Amino acid sequence: MRSGSGVHNTVGLLHFFPVGFSASHARDVVLPLAQAAYTVMSGAAPALPTGFTQTALIETDPAHLAALPERHPAKAMAKDTNIFGLMGHDTASGTVFVSFRGSADVADWIADFDFLPAPYAPVAASMRGSQLRPSSGEPRWTAGFGQVHAGFQDVYGCVRHSIAANLPAAARGCQTILITGHSLGAALAVLAAPDVARTVLDGRTIEPRVTTFGGPRTGLPDFAAAFNAAIECCYRVVNFLDIVPLVPPSPYVHVGAEIAVDSGGAIDIGWRHSLAGYHAGLAALLAAQQ
Repeated sequence: MRSGSGVHNTVGLLHFFPVGFSASHARDVVLPLAQAAYTVMSGAAPALPTGFTQTALIETDPAHLAALPERHPAKAMAKDTNIFGLMGHDTASGTVFVSFRGSADVADWIADFDFLPAPYAPVAASMRGSQLRPSSGEPRWTAGFGQVHAGFQDVYGCVRHSIAANLPAAARGCQTILITGHSLGAALAVLAAPDVARTVLDGRTIEPRVTTFGGPRTGLPDFAAAFNAAIECCYRVVNFLDIVPLVPPSPYVHVGAEIAVDSGGAIDIGWRHSLAGYHAGLAALLAAQQ
């Protein structure tokens, strides 16, 4: 399913996509799940796709957050709310989902995060009594899984315990795991996928299906190679002129297969990076396929 990239031209005449990608599913199911991760920040009930119910929130681990440097962007993100997303399921289709939010101010987190890489740690730590800690700790690294953006991994470490504590119950009876996120939440989705596949479900073999919107590059080439070998189904929806997928700079690279869309409209980061813009881009893609 990773054998190609979404290709679009400015007149919308021709689109090529990896086998298995559904633009209608991305627009009508996955994108609303990504939007729900923002809705729950305020305590409001999310509008989930038909059949889906929320089972738990994704919340920060206070101990992990406290161990981060005072000026770490994760602390700014958690200042107003400790909620970073939600999980739930659709029992009829046997699908469990995990959805991560991004930052309220995308320009700030692009500027604030440093670009230093660190070994990908999550799949090396046992979920029984162990948590991923920031660089002050010494987690047991997984040899050969590559290097990732240290700042993004620190944020994932803040919510990992919440996922491990709640996902097994949400996934009971399910055969499919859908992981999604927008912006920084897309990076968290990428970091979560191998972790969920290898450790969180205590040996159950359910390979995650990842679909993200406007995500940054998350790891170095060695991580991308390991990720692509472990996670067969990963689609990155990228809106034309959205700058977030262009950061961090090389040597960071993307994982999975790119699905290019074009929302049209204003040429500014706010619109091009917004979930509303991504909805418009997927709608335009579907219209072009008619």
